[in-house]
Amino acid sequence: MTEQQISRREQNKLETRRAIAQAALDLARTHGMGGFTAEQIADQANVSRRTFFNYFHSPEEALIVSTESFLDRAEAELADRPGDEPILDAMIAALAATTKVENLKDCGDLFRMAAGNPDLLGTHLLAWERAEARIISAVEDRLRGQASTLYVHALVGSLLSCAKAAMREWASSENPDHNAAQTLEDSIVATLTMLRDGFSRPSS
Repeated sequence: MTEQQISRREQNKLETRRAIAQAALDLARTHGMGGFTAEQIADQANVSRRTFFNYFHSPEEALIVSTESFLDRAEAELADRPGDEPILDAMIAALAATTKVENLKDCGDLFRMAAGNPDLLGTHLLAWERAEARIISAVEDRLRGQASTLYVHALVGSLLSCAKAAMREWASSENPDHNAAQTLEDSIVATLTMLRDGFSRPSS
């Protein structure tokens, strides 16, 4: 098999995975969590039940793809930041850039759904924990032993906690506006600004 054929095959897999994830999210928005099955997701995505389970173990796992994509993008953005940039500035810039993704509202919607569903909440939190571990490793590589483990863990934990706080507040809004993605982006950037400023003053 040629490199081009392998690349196309991997692209097809990625597109199938995204289609299944989008189908799961569409069904969750329409029927609510627990109101649909893996078989229904497969039908919606025009794939077989077997194909669904080749990619995901459960509907909850299919639902968190947008969150994983958001966090993967944050890790990639950090790797692209200038090597001499202060680490906090690099991390904040990386996460701020990540808010530009098209599926940001999906991430916020998942926070709202997870709040009322223990299975989805557990899967959702696991995705954040896995991403946190990868980002910690990336920061350690970037700092090359110049910071303690405690410093790195506290730094990464603080940054991701700010992002989660913004999503949680957005998700709890009873009347999300029509420009929901922009509102969520503004909230995340606001929390990152608070962190950069050392939470020097309360913000209403």
